[in-house]
Amino acid sequence: MGDIRGTRTVEELVPHLNWIEDSMRHCLLVHLPGFRKEEVDVGLAYPGYVTISGERIVNDKKCTYFGQALKLPENLDMKKVGQSFEDEMLTLTFPKRTEEEEEDQNGNPSTTKKSLQEEEEEEEEKQKEVINEQNQTTHEQHCHAESEEQSKQTDDDNIVNATDKEMRKNGGILERVINLLRNNILLTLALAFALGVFASKRFESNGE
Repeated sequence: MGDIRGTRTVEELVPHLNWIEDSMRHCLLVHLPGFRKEEVDVGLAYPGYVTISGERIVNDKKCTYFGQALKLPENLDMKKVGQSFEDEMLTLTFPKRTEEEEEDQNGNPSTTKKSLQEEEEEEEEKQKEVINEQNQTTHEQHCHAESEEQSKQTDDDNIVNATDKEMRKNGGILERVINLLRNNILLTLALAFALGVFASKRFESNGE
């Protein structure tokens, strides 16, 4: 707007405001007596606020103005603000955000919750896999230890059997040697006895 004040007396107008709310929107009704649509400015330059201002000439000696900044509710869709002016009444319409838009505006908590739940499930699955691997490793080590123990026991049994067989073999040989020596002793005794008899008879023959 241009400078319309000049030497005129300036009078401030405090407009009457009325908020109306339903399930879909907030509506701001501003009564501006004497104002026309082109004499009113609406601004959304400040996040969370709406500014309304205006100025008009009353007569050659007086002009009137108004200006206010109003705080808005937090759940509004500021991309779809509606504005109309009729019968000295400024109407601003602020649609409410849907639940989906609220979630997107706040970082989509449902998705975040789902993501956290999925992460917890993945972590639980990883822990289960680690426990299964540890159990498998323990089972394999136990089986390997049992296999080594069985193999060692089999080797010991084989050694005992081989030793027993060797002792039996050596015992058989020793028994045959003893029998042979026993037979030789008997033969020696028989030969000695025979030689003694023969010598005795010969001695008697020589005496006669």
